[in-house]
Order: sequence, then structure tokens, then C-alpha cells
Amino acid sequence: MKRKSLIVSCMLYFLFYTLLIVLIYSAFHYLVNQRINEAFFTIDDLLQHEDALVHEEYARIPSKNAQNAAYIIFDEDGKTVYASNRTINEKVFYQDMELIGDYHSGHFFDVFEDLAPDGSIQYLVYLSSYWHDGPVPKALDYCVLDEDYHILEGTLFADRDSLSAREFELLSGISRNNGILEKYVYQNAAGEKRTLAFLSFNLSGKKYDEIIRSANSLWMIGVPTVLLSIILFVILFSRRVKRCIAPLNQTIVSYQKGKENEINPMAVPSEFYDTVSNFKGLVTQLEKTREEKEALYEEKQKLIVDISHDLKTPLTVIQGYAEALSQGRVPPEKQERYLQTIFSKSRLATELVNDLFFFTQMEHPDYPLHLEPMDFTEFVKGFFAEKYTEITDAGFELSADLPEQRLSVSIDRRLMRRFLENLLNNSLKYNPKGSTIFVSMRQDESKIVLTLADDGIGIPTEIADSLFQPFVTGNQARTTGKGTGLGLSIAKRIIEMHAGKIFLINPPHKPYQTEFRIELPKSR
Repeated sequence: MKRKSLIVSCMLYFLFYTLLIVLIYSAFHYLVNQRINEAFFTIDDLLQHEDALVHEEYARIPSKNAQNAAYIIFDEDGKTVYASNRTINEKVFYQDMELIGDYHSGHFFDVFEDLAPDGSIQYLVYLSSYWHDGPVPKALDYCVLDEDYHILEGTLFADRDSLSAREFELLSGISRNNGILEKYVYQNAAGEKRTLAFLSFNLSGKKYDEIIRSANSLWMIGVPTVLLSIILFVILFSRRVKRCIAPLNQTIVSYQKGKENEINPMAVPSEFYDTVSNFKGLVTQLEKTREEKEALYEEKQKLIVDISHDLKTPLTVIQGYAEALSQGRVPPEKQERYLQTIFSKSRLATELVNDLFFFTQMEHPDYPLHLEPMDFTEFVKGFFAEKYTEITDAGFELSADLPEQRLSVSIDRRLMRRFLENLLNNSLKYNPKGSTIFVSMRQDESKIVLTLADDGIGIPTEIADSLFQPFVTGNQARTTGKGTGLGLSIAKRIIEMHAGKIFLINPPHKPYQTEFRIELPKSR
């Protein structure tokens, strides 16, 4: 199943609705232009429908709304075939065709009034044409008429001596009113001759404004339609986006309510695949955090029980021995032993409280760590040189394999000393005399590896996996009184605070019985 793309869907929606809006706008624009074109009808507009003229289908010609033009069509016998309105039918006749300019040749008539040398009125009639489609018309022929329309000179209308009043009115009336009367000769579909006379006038400014206002009134409908289309597009588009991300939102809401709702990555757009994956990862992490919190809570409860147990044992002994001494029930020869037991148990309780306090302090995220760069080789050498007498007096031997070169690390001197003491004391407490304590160090790429080991009794298998947890000792009954059970937990926390790692190597390398590997990052 292929995932859908929100971007592609949005693009398709955008293109579709944009095209729809453009089509709506274009339709209204076309209607406005059509109304204007119909109002300002020219012979060129008419001839665009020449096929309708040839087949004499005049209803197909959009000229009924023309405000400035009319036309009439005659057959070869001079009979009227069609007239666009009554006015032109009453003003233009077939016998007038001689006085009308031909559309094919581009000829037209101009009439100008002038004064003769004797002060009488005369008229100049020109037959003009736009020469080779030039911008300025050129006079082809002319004639001069007196006030009674007799031809005084010129070759225009050479076969006549004068014009009738109607003929002159036809020429001069059209010319004075900025009108153009043209004829167009063609054949219909049956091969019959047709003569079309087209009359057009320039409209007055007032009439022109009325036509423009009438055409633009269509925009009163067009603009709201376009705006409504845009609003509809926005609504549908937003619904589409919401529908695409609805599965993700439903899953989030379900988890907020504590319900599990597995989200299908195929149900959301491909652009949200990473988001879904990250969300699922976040949910998994939150679930893991919840489980860790529950485990931490259980561990704290266990810690309280262990503290109670470990404090109860020495305190019970101290209380019982002290009561026996105070009541005089202890023979004189045993009093020294009772007092020594009370002292050792009180010291164990004190160590437990001190270790617990120190362990709790280090668990706080704001515990101060005072790092300083130093030669770790010299630091370890100095510590074991200081502890050498204590080790030998306890009946143990020390074997050190430390390099001569400087190995730089950044450590908290006080905490690292506490770490070494805890591991050393652990070996001294739980191993028999005659055991050897081994210490070695080497450099490994970007870290320093410290090995602390011994050849004593080793770590019991049943506690090897939980050795670094609080209150774990070499005796699960924890009645030996040799330690608090927090030493290795504190040691592990110290190394972690230095961005390092500590491992119990199991099984250890020969001749070791217990082997700890510590890795610390080198300082730059």
C-alpha cells in the first residue's frame, strides 16, 4: 500500500481550485467583453460570422445588442433579404450602393463644406482610401458641388451632372455624424450574389459610459462569485489537511486519556511518516520511563527495607549488650568483649549512615563535581603507595603494572580517591590473607583502561549480575557485619559521573578470581 503525499494532494487541490477560480473569472470576463463587443459592433466583427452570412443564418450573428451599428442585405435584384433593424431599412436602399464605399477596396467618402470665391457655399466630396494599410488615408478622386449639388469640377461621378438631395444627404449626413457606410459583396451558399450595407456611428460620451456601466454591472455578480469560490476552496482545503492528520491527532488524544491506539503509518501522509515514527518512539520512551520510575520506586522501597534491616541488626546487638552491662548481668571477664562488640556495631551503623548519606547525595542531579586535569598514572601510583603499608599489614600482597607515560584525565580528586578506597576495601574485607591485589593501567584509543583485580575467593555467581546494586554483599544473609553493601554502588556512580564505565569481568582472566575493568575518557 502506497502512502499518500500531503504536499502532492495539496498541490492538486490548489491547482484544481485555482483553475476553477480562473475559469469563473474568465467566464465573467468573457461575458463583459462580449457585451461590450456586441454594443460596439463593427463590420470586421460581422465578417467573423461570414459562414452564417453565406448560409443566411442571421440569428447566429450577435448583433441585436449593437448600439452603434446596423446592416442590411440585398439580393442581386435589389430586394431586401435581411435588415438588422427598422432604421437602416428605412434609410438605405439598393440604388444607394453606388455611393457607398467598398469594404474590399477600403474606399470611403468624405464631404466638406467650403466658400467659393464669390462667397457662395460649395461642397468638396472626396473618395479616400487607406493606401497600402497606411495610417493616413489618401484621396483617390474628388468633385466640387455647388449649393444646389451640381457638379462643378472633378472626375468623381463623371457620368453625372449633379446629385439628388437624398444622395447628397446620404453622403454628407453619414460623414457629419462621424458615421461610416460600407458595402460588402459576397455570394451565398447557393452561389447567389448578396450585397451587404453596414452602417456604423461613433457613440457619444454619455452613451459610451452607459454601455460600459451596463457591461461592468456583470462584475457585481462575478466578484462575489469569485470570493465565495475562494472561501469554499479554503474551507475544503483545511478540511482536507485535517482529515490527513486526523489519525495522528486521534492517537495523541488516546494516549492522553491513557488508552493505547496503534497508529498505522500508511494512514497518514508520507510527509508525516517521520513524525509518526518519532511519536511512536516517544511513546515507547515514555513507557520505558514509566517502567523505570516504577522500578525506581520499587528499588527505593527495597532500599528502605534494606536500610531498616541493616540498621536493626547492629542496633539490636548494641541495645542488648548495653542493657546487659547496665544491669550487671555480664561477668567481669566478658565485659571487655561486650564493649568491643558495642563499639564495632556502632561503627558499622555509622558507616552505613555515612555511606547512605553519600550515596543519596550523589544521586542528586545537582551534585557538584570538581574536575581538574591531572596525570592519572601518578594519581593511582600515589594512592597505592600510601595504602601499601595498610595492605601488607592486612596480610595481602600488591602487584602493580602501571605505565611510565603521562595519561591525562579530568577527575574529581576526592571522589576518585573514594572510588579506589571502596574497591580496595572490598578486596581486603572479603578475601583471605595471602591474597594478591593487582592493579594495571593502559591507554586504549580515546580512553584509559584501569584494571583492579585479586586472586581471592571471587564473586559468587548468584550476586554477580546485581553486584553494583545497593546493599548487595558477599553474604546474601548480610549478617557478617563486614560491609554496608553500598561500596560498589557508590563506586559505580562515581565512575558514571566522570563519563566512564565499570565492568565486572566474568569470567575473570587468569590468575584473577575477581576482576574490575574501569574505562575513563582521556582529557584533551
